[in-house]
Amino acid sequence: MAKQQTNRDPDLISRLWNNLVLSWHLMLDGRVNPLTKLIPVATLLYILSPIDLLPDLLLPFGVMDDVGALILGLQMFIRSAPANIVAEYRDGARAIIREEKSRRGQANVIEGEYEVRERES
Repeated sequence: MAKQQTNRDPDLISRLWNNLVLSWHLMLDGRVNPLTKLIPVATLLYILSPIDLLPDLLLPFGVMDDVGALILGLQMFIRSAPANIVAEYRDGARAIIREEKSRRGQANVIEGEYEVRERES
């Protein structure tokens, strides 16, 4: 039987982290509707609640249930927030990442002079 190749998204964790940070900024932003801010609160309550669709005793499935709820809740919250505010935070994050990459690129350059000498025996 041939081994099936699975496609794993290496950016899944980083996208999840970026969505968490974006959601945190949106939660603190006064321009976002307070009713919209109930989405991540309800998601967090579901994750922390002892009542789950799949109990955590079924270890891989129970955890996947909570991760799925987290991803779904974050996506619903980000899509429910005003698009211009979301774009403002995403553009700001991209600018910070570009600045950090350029700074790191400059830090790896060492300027200097060298001279090649032949060994004397």
